[in-house]
Parts: sequence; C-alpha cells; structure tokens
Amino acid sequence: MNISEALKWAKTLLVEKGTLDADASSSYLLSTLLEADRTHLLTHPEQKLTADTLSKYKRWVLKRSKHEPVWYITGKITFLGLDFSVNRDVLIPRPETELLVEKITEHFRDGFSPKTVLDIGTGSGAIIVSLANILDSRASKDCDAKFFTSDISEKALTVAHKNAKALNFDDRIEFRQGSLFEPWKGQRFDLIVANLPYVPETDKYTLEPDLTSFEPHSALFGGADGLEIIRDFISELPNHLNVSGKVFMEIGYEQGEKIQKIVADTLPRANVTVLTDYDNVDRIVIIEL
Repeated sequence: MNISEALKWAKTLLVEKGTLDADASSSYLLSTLLEADRTHLLTHPEQKLTADTLSKYKRWVLKRSKHEPVWYITGKITFLGLDFSVNRDVLIPRPETELLVEKITEHFRDGFSPKTVLDIGTGSGAIIVSLANILDSRASKDCDAKFFTSDISEKALTVAHKNAKALNFDDRIEFRQGSLFEPWKGQRFDLIVANLPYVPETDKYTLEPDLTSFEPHSALFGGADGLEIIRDFISELPNHLNVSGKVFMEIGYEQGEKIQKIVADTLPRANVTVLTDYDNVDRIVIIEL
C-alpha cells in the first residue's frame, strides 16, 4: 500500500466512525510515523509503505476511530515550537493555552521582568517550560528568574518532569505535588500562571468523546459552574502574590465577568483584564496589583 492508498483507507474508516477531523487525523498520524510533513504526503503519493509502518499506521488509525486523540496515540505534541510528551494523565495543550503564554510574553516585552514564576496545575509542564525558555531567550545568558510548578496529580508531575528534563530545564524548575497553593505555604511570587479546571459539570454530556473519554476529568471539570476551583485559587492570591505581581489565568466561555466580580471581592485594588481568544470567547484573565 502506498501513501495515497493508506490515507484513503484511513479517512474512509474515520468518516464511517464519525471521527472528528478525519482528514487531518489521517495525515497527522502518517506524517508522524514517516517523520515527514504533510507536504511530503501530498508530493509523494506513490511512496510505498513498509510492512511495519503500514501495520503501525493501521493500529493508530483504529485507535483514532475510537476517538482517542492523535496526540495521545503518538505520545507527543508541539507547543510553541517545543516538543512535549503527553499521555492520558495530562490534558492536551491547546492553542488557547499557547495564546495565554503569548500574552504573558507581551508583558515581558513591555518590561515586566518577574524573578519568581509559579505555574499551578502544570499538567504536561508546557506552560512553565515554555516560559523558562522564553525568558532564557531574552537574556544574554540564563535568566536569573526562579521557576516553580505544582499539580495535584503525581502522575501529571511525572510527565511534566520528563518534559522539563528532555528540554534541559529540569534543574531550573522546582516541582511539588499538592492542591493549588498548598505546596507553597509562606511563599510569594511575581508571576503566577494557572490553567485550572473550568468546564462546568453540566457540560459533561455535551462534549465530544475525544475529550470526555480520554482526557483526565480532574483537570477539566470545575464544579457546577466551572468556577469552584478558581474561587479557591483567587481567595489565596493575597497570601502569595507580590506587590506589582501579575496573575494570568485561562478561563472558559462567558466566565470573564463572573471572575471579575470574584476578584473584586478578594483584591479590591487589583486591575482585572479579560481577553478573548480567536473565536471571541472569554479565555484569559489578567490580574495586576
């Protein structure tokens, strides 16, 4: 079987099974196996696949036909140009989270230079490693900022540490297990980043099986209105955010105004900004003291 025939078989199967993005999934899985980009698939349709490659491709496509996300199947994803390992112990980093890091980077360019950076609910470690990489790239040598990260899940921390080690940042980041600020009692930070569970429980049965059947629910769902964990997070900020510090938090649909009210009760002097994503949906909250 050649590339063209393999892609046709895969797409037909995935469409029959009602799989999201059948064409993109077929191409991504094969290009990953061949260590080639999609252009190669288009320009070399007659290239024959080895028996081993074809066998593995078929196994991967069958997994995808059962709605397993392609990044769990391949075990990796690219986030802001860096390759991260992922498995079902962590959420898949998404473009919305890349946007979160990009907005933080804009503040770096405007002169914000944190000396202590904390990432809560780190998952794969994509945020904290990316921030360390960005700050390093802005310095003439290794930056003097200190990096800290935590997650309630020990398995998630294992993935995060693996990624930090693979990208040579494991000796720059302190990892701790625990819920929210529990591991950081008595410590304050200049920059706090959080991508906490924010999906309302009531949305559980309206989401695609790609999400609900494979990604960890503890990292997705934030109580009845999605804000249960975020409320606890904000209530602790006065004990952990330095003066002139900043908080960047990823949020969900129509949560911006609600979070503004929560912050007003906890940090009445704080400046709160709500940013939308590419679809004009509330996505990022910035809190500045």
